[in-house]
Amino acid sequence: MALAAAAGVTILLSTFNGARYLAEQVKSLQRQTFTDWNLLVRDDGSSDGTADLLETLGAAEPRMTIVRDGRGNLGPAQSFGALMKVALQGGAEYFAFSDQDDVWQPDKLEQELQVLRGREAALDPGVPLLVHSDLAVVDEDLRLIHPSFLGSQRLRAGAAPLPQLLTQNFVTGCSIVANHPLVRAALPLEDAVMHDWWLALCAAALGEILYCPRATVLYRQHGQNAAGSRWWGRAVLDAVLHPILWWRRSSAVLSATVAQACALGRRIEREAPGGGSSAGALAVVRDFCCAFSSGSGGIDRLRTVWRHGVRPRSTLGYPLFFYVRVMLWPAEGRPSCGVDR
Repeated sequence: MALAAAAGVTILLSTFNGARYLAEQVKSLQRQTFTDWNLLVRDDGSSDGTADLLETLGAAEPRMTIVRDGRGNLGPAQSFGALMKVALQGGAEYFAFSDQDDVWQPDKLEQELQVLRGREAALDPGVPLLVHSDLAVVDEDLRLIHPSFLGSQRLRAGAAPLPQLLTQNFVTGCSIVANHPLVRAALPLEDAVMHDWWLALCAAALGEILYCPRATVLYRQHGQNAAGSRWWGRAVLDAVLHPILWWRRSSAVLSATVAQACALGRRIEREAPGGGSSAGALAVVRDFCCAFSSGSGGIDRLRTVWRHGVRPRSTLGYPLFFYVRVMLWPAEGRPSCGVDR
């Protein structure tokens, strides 16, 4: 596979049955005021004509390269992981992540690169950095639903403390631009729930997360989103109306979250074996993982998460539900800690 020469930004796009909106998204990339980019695309086993459409779009856009690795359907996290690996091997300096069904504002890349490069200039070379932004939530016809995705989710914008990221992701993949040191540190995606969450965790533990308050993406909601803008009150309503189903699902999510956190601890040990500025992050992750993987009781687990400020960032009811799950989390199926104490 011949790759385009590394540009200022490599945009990664994983597609799956996205033919309906794909051409519109590619056009929004082509309208970017920052033009030094290339587009790396991998289809994740579509059956709706997306693969054929990619061939047509690629023939008309010389900055677009299609990854044909024959691996079939990997799921969104690992498909983006495969793209990151190819882009890293191709010498990419900055990485942007595109969904197949959104529309980017024309100055998205320009604005986020300005924030990212400005911070890079103030730090030592090699610090992993990620910048993300707010999004405008729109319907399938791009009619505005809410001007702020974070606001619609009752999420507080700004810096992203690691303890809160351990249990809830609020860094949306299609808004991210990451630098080379972060993607190098994040690969491979071990036990990652989603690629954007994993990148945010690695940035918070090993470097910094930056925030651009503007909505740089029209975040389209249409019913088939792999992830989407879910009304914050739905979690409360689900818990009240379907408590057993909610409990099973939330317990599965917590188990995946703990496994991901343990993988993060191992990654911190790999990337920063001497501790340094990441020592505090490793201590938090170690305590969190081992509280769930040992024979600790519910009260001890609750004390651990409370002491470190580990809790969802959402306001209102989410933290209470989280503490209940922590207290009553079942003993069976606990992951091994896997992080040196």
